[in-house]
Amino acid sequence: MIKNRIWMSVILMTMYFMCLPKSACSTVSVNVKHEPNLIAIGTFFNGTQLTVSGKIAAENEVAVILKGKQEELTLKKKGKALGLLWMNLGNVHVKNVPNLYILYTSKGVMELASSDEKTWEQLGIGFESLKNEMEIAAPQAEKNTLAEEFLKLKKNQGLYASHQGEISFEQKGDTEKLFNAAVWIPPRVSPGEYQVQVTEIHNGVIVGKSMDQLKVKIEGVPSMISSLAFNHSLLYGFFAVLIAVVAGLVMDFFFGTGKGGGAH
Repeated sequence: MIKNRIWMSVILMTMYFMCLPKSACSTVSVNVKHEPNLIAIGTFFNGTQLTVSGKIAAENEVAVILKGKQEELTLKKKGKALGLLWMNLGNVHVKNVPNLYILYTSKGVMELASSDEKTWEQLGIGFESLKNEMEIAAPQAEKNTLAEEFLKLKKNQGLYASHQGEISFEQKGDTEKLFNAAVWIPPRVSPGEYQVQVTEIHNGVIVGKSMDQLKVKIEGVPSMISSLAFNHSLLYGFFAVLIAVVAGLVMDFFFGTGKGGGAH
């Protein structure tokens, strides 16, 4: 009798878990690829495009995030001294923020976020999510304002961006569709490794996720200058002074007394 009860309990529990709806935690890997896998920063690098594509369920939406490593920054806090002069009022320490954050979402995610302000927070993507994650050494009353100013600074630098509704789809049968995102890499991107994250979303719940790495490196003249600066600082300083002197002589020849008669 006891054995029968135990087996009955096991069967009921198994049936219960089999019937549970798929949650945000029980995600599957999304079929994704990105091109190129390596971005080289040369002398005339002015930004480039990363193509992220893949396949998701026909009824779902998608978000693509290009994210850099977490860093700690010390920024100058500006304000009016005695209500008169703008000047530095101290330093602000910001922790747990990525050095790059580029977000692309499909139109459906944008519409969902417009109807529910907490969508970004629930999904863990977007600038609201970044604000919740960042740590700012400041009084509680100032943290939100400082976080907004930090995000504004990064956006102006082109290192943070949100492109809503800029993912295209192509239907692939009745159950699947292909997506494509042309992700813009800004000119100020730093060398290093970046995370390409693709999130599949169904009715505001994450049902699939894929993560891959993108490598950015410097080459050519910028690579040589960087190597000199970090590994041969004395030689780097000598060349910097030499270049400055030569540039000054050239400018003087064309626009100064070297041309004869002085500048006009």
